[in-house]
This record gives sequence, C-alpha cells and structure tokens, in this order.
Amino acid sequence: MNLIEQLGGYERAKHEFEMIKEMKPIYPGEIETNDRLLLEYRRQHNNFEVGNKVIKTHPKNTILWPVLGVYKNGGVWLDYKGFCWKPPSVRHATDEEIKAGKRLEVNQ
Repeated sequence: MNLIEQLGGYERAKHEFEMIKEMKPIYPGEIETNDRLLLEYRRQHNNFEVGNKVIKTHPKNTILWPVLGVYKNGGVWLDYKGFCWKPPSVRHATDEEIKAGKRLEVNQ
C-alpha cells in the first residue's frame, strides 16, 4: 500500500500535504517529495488538476498544454474553446516532455 492509500486516498493526502506546507516542514525536500507523490498518483490514475501539463495523443499534436479547468466527468479544458478532452485523447506530460517543452515521441 502506498503512502497516499495509507493516508486515506488522494483527497485526504492532498489535504494533509497542504497542511504540511503551511506548517513549514522541518525537512526542506519534504514539500517537493509530497508534490511528486501527488503528481505520480494523478499520472497513474489519469486524474488532472488545474496547472498540470498534458499532451494530446493525436500524432500531429506536439504542444504541451496547461490544464485550465477540470470537468466533473474527468475531462480537461485546455483552451478558450472549452472543449472537453479525456483520456485516451489526452495524457499527462512526462518529466522529459515538460523539460523539453513539447511531446517527444512521434508515434504511439
């Protein structure tokens, strides 16, 4: 069982980690570690939050998109048009893609 499950699920863990941020943790790397755990959990479960970087999976799309909003059905809003994008049409960007600022693989 991972830490997020031990804390009672994603929402509970996120709340606990936010409280730790407010208390200014003893260990400097603790906030980054907690944020990384939450991001990895979202990537594994196709959950999105505002600000996450995503990639549209169509081969012609190579742009990195920030999530502007999340719909109740789990889809994401990426631009002013307000279209709802859901997996498998969109996925979380990898760390390497975020660093490069674009989608790296050509075909999936």
